[in-house]
Amino acid sequence: MSREQSAQSGIADGAGLPWTAHDAPAGRAVGVGALVGLGALIVAAVFAGLLLPYWGTPAAPVTGDTPPAETFDGRAFSPTRAGSSQIEGTAQIIHTLLGNEAVFSLTTRLPLQQFPFVRLELTGGASLRYFLFWRTAEQPEQQFFAPLPGAGQGVSWHAFPDPALWSGTATTVAIGAFGDAAGAPIILRSLGFHGDSRWARIASVWTLWHAGGSWPASGINRYMGTPLQAGAVFPVAWIGLWAFLATGMAVLWVLWRRAGRRTAITAALLTIFLPWLLLDRLWQAQLERQVALTYAAFGDKTQAEKHAAEADADLQDYAARIRGMLATPDARVVLLHASEGHNHDRLRLQFHLLPANVYNYGSRLLAPGEIRRGDYVLALGALPEFQYSPRERLLSDGRHVYRARRIDAHPLGNLYLISGYAGTASTP
Repeated sequence: MSREQSAQSGIADGAGLPWTAHDAPAGRAVGVGALVGLGALIVAAVFAGLLLPYWGTPAAPVTGDTPPAETFDGRAFSPTRAGSSQIEGTAQIIHTLLGNEAVFSLTTRLPLQQFPFVRLELTGGASLRYFLFWRTAEQPEQQFFAPLPGAGQGVSWHAFPDPALWSGTATTVAIGAFGDAAGAPIILRSLGFHGDSRWARIASVWTLWHAGGSWPASGINRYMGTPLQAGAVFPVAWIGLWAFLATGMAVLWVLWRRAGRRTAITAALLTIFLPWLLLDRLWQAQLERQVALTYAAFGDKTQAEKHAAEADADLQDYAARIRGMLATPDARVVLLHASEGHNHDRLRLQFHLLPANVYNYGSRLLAPGEIRRGDYVLALGALPEFQYSPRERLLSDGRHVYRARRIDAHPLGNLYLISGYAGTASTP
């Protein structure tokens, strides 16, 4: 074989290799870009973490370099409200709830201001809502409470930064669970009170990012983030800051080193898409929680049981009761409530009263001419200024008096049928 033939054979053999002489620099450029992107993400994450001590309220007073901590095992708690319970190792377990409630309580003396963070290790039903209750030596008759978003899924951290609420010496501490446990036991393994630290702040933020709760229908298409809470760090803003810092660092390195296009593109894509993937994973976790909560509330139930499990089942039943008393399906109904503007109950009731023609605003009777004979007045809840005389069949709100007949009395409200205007209310 000639030298020329040997060279051609070598080139032909090399053509089957994964890397050619031309591809090797390109592969190294992509690898360098990946290292730059990962390094920028790590440095940016550390820098963003260093900002946490400046988030929220000032640090709580500590007596030394190590933040104080006080931890109680589950067996130290008493099941003060439970159907059945037992101690297993260091855990206190409530197997059945009593009236859809379960409470673990503990007697102690704890200076709350030294412990602005709580670490809870507890597992229970997916649809349960958890609260922390406490009483203090300074106000023994007052029971304080705060929700524990994200609790019930293992270890969770919770911040209590409000000094007006979280102060004094706690004499009693309790964990309450409310809702339908669907047969799942509630296992309390420990409750710890911790001083201020960077780790406690990061852990409480992470718990909030995973916290469940109610959600609108549009929540399936976007990540709702954290429940509305004073001083909460929202994940979209925090992850956006992380991506911005990392991308900026990568760009500065590329400009400083005069790196090639492949290196710059790889680093930029990595610093943008890795934070996006984390945000997407949080969104997926939210969807998984929503599926679990929906199944816990409605899975394996009859239609009647599903209806009873709905959050506004009582309002639906009340609306059906009212509709059955209206003269026509599209009758005019003036819905009054003591709230300023709109609130959940009055809006949901208006929806369930359809196709009735509902005027839903305010807490006072309408002026003459705006309400007429044959209209209905539905007083939802307590209205202190309302007075009704069954004997004279007069309905007054302190300004106007109408001739009316009460055709339904219910714990949720009263329904009146207007027959005419009787004049202005007399001043006593």
